Amino acid sequence: MRRRGRVVALSLVGAVLAGGGTVAGLRITATPPAPAVSLDVPTQIVPVPGPLTPVQQPPQGSLALQGNGRFIALLDADSPRPIASVAKAMTALVVLKAHPLRDATDEGPPLTMTAEDVADYKAVLAADGSSLPVVAGERLTERQMLLGLLLPSANNFADTLGRWTSGSVAGFVALLNSTAQQMGMSHTHFADPSGFSPDTVSSASDLVLLGSAVLQVPALAALVSTQTAELPDGTQLQNLDSLLGTVPGWLGIKTGNTPQAGGCLLFAARRDVGSGVMVTMVGAVLAQTDLNAALDAAKTAVETGYSGYGVVPASQPIEANGDVTTRWGTESLVRATPVSGSAVAVRQGTKIDLTLRRFTVSPGAAAGTRIAVVDGSVENTGVRMQWTIVLDDDLPGPSWWWRLVHGGG
Repeated sequence: MRRRGRVVALSLVGAVLAGGGTVAGLRITATPPAPAVSLDVPTQIVPVPGPLTPVQQPPQGSLALQGNGRFIALLDADSPRPIASVAKAMTALVVLKAHPLRDATDEGPPLTMTAEDVADYKAVLAADGSSLPVVAGERLTERQMLLGLLLPSANNFADTLGRWTSGSVAGFVALLNSTAQQMGMSHTHFADPSGFSPDTVSSASDLVLLGSAVLQVPALAALVSTQTAELPDGTQLQNLDSLLGTVPGWLGIKTGNTPQAGGCLLFAARRDVGSGVMVTMVGAVLAQTDLNAALDAAKTAVETGYSGYGVVPASQPIEANGDVTTRWGTESLVRATPVSGSAVAVRQGTKIDLTLRRFTVSPGAAAGTRIAVVDGSVENTGVRMQWTIVLDDDLPGPSWWWRLVHGGG
């Protein structure tokens, strides 16, 4: 009886093929319908959860602090204030633009001290400004002059370097101001190359621009992080930034302290916040009670700033639920796979906005076939991440019988 049933079924198929061969052929060769895709992906994730650790700010004056180029703390940051010897960071930057040093060991050309340089030294000494003695005919290399400018903060070296670069102190001051304008330092005005004048002013936010520029010149970055040096006559130079060598990752830049300006500091630090991901901080504090207060404020801001960072690994997972089903009864779940990239440092609570892009799935798609892409935009960083959504299993195409019965639909 069973055999008779099979014979009848086969006979029917044969009859269909024989009687409607063209229709049957079209049905069997027709493109089957695309599988149905069901996907559920979040629109946002917070990979480093928890309340953000606030950056501790000083009780007075100004503060601006950036982490990897993004401001993470601002306190009266746009108010122009006297900046004292922090101005010498700009002096050094402009000198090195005119007379570049190849690297941290390049001494550069020698400068011969003149009677005018000796007069500068005596005038600074009489005004109770910071200075280093020079004698007529003495020769100091460009690098030695810059070390004297930046470490013990010699005002007379600022004037000498200015005349060497621009022919006159007035011409050099004009160059300082034009450079500041080009850098977007809109709250900054230089009245002298040393910052001893209270009319040399800037804002904390402007000085962060300057600090970032300093770090981009390798020879200058090496100079500002030098703790001690020695001049040819045996004069010992000590960097006034006492945080160098004591605070992990501290890069220095420039101290300042006058009665009118109070304690000032332009500073930078670079640390690994996890998984080898580095975060560079650049900041400025102005109008503190003295230099020690400025150093303390900068250290506290940096320590609390770093404690607010976490790392989004390149393998950061996202939740992707869904399945892909066919009308002929096959099915596959899906999984999200991160696209290779680099780990990213983010602040606590940073959001990653997710956008889903779907692709058409072909019948017969194999496991691992990409069916969608998720694009991630990391809040306030400009960083992009991406995940692909793929099939977990093969999706075999329909049988010939299903094609015969259903054709393309």
